[in-house]
Amino acid sequence: MKSLLGSIALVVVLLLALLALRLCAYSVGENDIVIITQFGRPIGQAITNAGLHFKLPLVQETHHMDSRIHEWSGQAVAMPTRDKLYVTVDTFARWRIADPLLWFTRLRDERSALSRMDDIIGSEDRNEVANNDLNEIIRTDSHRKPVIDPSQGDTEPGETNASPLPAIKLGRSAIEKEITQAAAAKLKEFGIQLIDVRFRRINYSPSVTDQINSRMIS
Repeated sequence: MKSLLGSIALVVVLLLALLALRLCAYSVGENDIVIITQFGRPIGQAITNAGLHFKLPLVQETHHMDSRIHEWSGQAVAMPTRDKLYVTVDTFARWRIADPLLWFTRLRDERSALSRMDDIIGSEDRNEVANNDLNEIIRTDSHRKPVIDPSQGDTEPGETNASPLPAIKLGRSAIEKEITQAAAAKLKEFGIQLIDVRFRRINYSPSVTDQINSRMIS
């Protein structure tokens, strides 16, 4: 009888020990950032060292975040250029959590971060497109040279088969950098490091397409 009671007591002690370990211990992965809150408020610094860590049971909670680079993908939006031609711009970006405590206090989760980036990057997209002509948006940079078409036959000395490209000041690559810099300064206030912003796709409106086709035919 005593041995049975002793075995039961041992099992109870082991279960209590496992429960206490479960309440006190937590693991941090290689790509994890962990914030500890006590009664809902962050305490200490963000924890990034992978391995087993401990906290006070019941009063402290863990909040895990991903330290890797994330993608933001915006909605394709129609917007006017400076020369009053509408284009549909589809933009994407790469970002990461740079200040975990600031991120946690201002945003809490990734959904809120993506919503904030919709507003900020979308606004900078519209500003830059509105401040530049269509040629600036679609040309990669100002150093591009026209390609000579050999099928057009021989030319006279001093002539070229290539049509001159309209002069531009910036080009798409420089405009993307300006969007990145402007949006990054605003997103820094939320603990976000904006790494890069790029145009995934730029589609012409039907009126612009008609103009381009007419120019190609002429």
